[in-house]
Amino acid sequence: MAYSLTFNSIDLGDYDLIVTSSGINSFHQVGEYAQLQTKGYSFKPKRSPRLIALDCQVTGTSRSNLDDNLDNIRLALVESQVKQLILDTITGRYFNAILESFDGDYKSAGLFDGKLSFVCPDPLGHSTTETDSDFNIDSDPDTIIETTEGTGDISPVFTLKAGEDLTDVTIKVENLTSEEELQWTGSLANTEELEINVPLWIAYKEGTASMSSVTGQFPHLIANAANSIKVTAFSNTGTLNIKYRNTYL
Repeated sequence: MAYSLTFNSIDLGDYDLIVTSSGINSFHQVGEYAQLQTKGYSFKPKRSPRLIALDCQVTGTSRSNLDDNLDNIRLALVESQVKQLILDTITGRYFNAILESFDGDYKSAGLFDGKLSFVCPDPLGHSTTETDSDFNIDSDPDTIIETTEGTGDISPVFTLKAGEDLTDVTIKVENLTSEEELQWTGSLANTEELEINVPLWIAYKEGTASMSSVTGQFPHLIANAANSIKVTAFSNTGTLNIKYRNTYL
């Protein structure tokens, strides 16, 4: 049903829920600063959780049918951790949300007028489409360009696949645009993979965590920009895959 929502892959339009108005675009951040006698210093602000308040109506062919719809909606909404929330009117992105409250009153035997309140500890909206980019590493070092969209910082997964045996090397992946570089020291056999998982802050070798030699910063992608990604000490026969979702403030 149009003008409804999907939560945890469950379309609540199937239970005759219609969103009549939404506060989906609310965004807040908290500025931090140190105030001295004659001057002050500001620091990078912290983004507050996104609060989403939705006015809604639930209908039914009878009071019994309406109550069944409400029961099914509550069953779908009550989860112990965040789930994907998608509004029919903003189909290109989702929010990682958890229900705070579902309130309202019966207006007739077949109409419930309510309000849904969600909180998103991660305040960013995420694209429902994953970007998946492949590059050949043709030189050492090699720099490739990944152009992003959106408005929020992006946490990608970099996967480096060796094209030959690499022994006791210090592989560097640096985003020249954000000035963040991660270094990993070790060996990779031909076709073995090194994954740099920025969302989890973990480096994996062939699917196993490999953090003992990691130094530096996990490199993010800047939104709506041509990001210059420099790869060092990976010879000239390997490949790089970058997966991510554009994000929105």
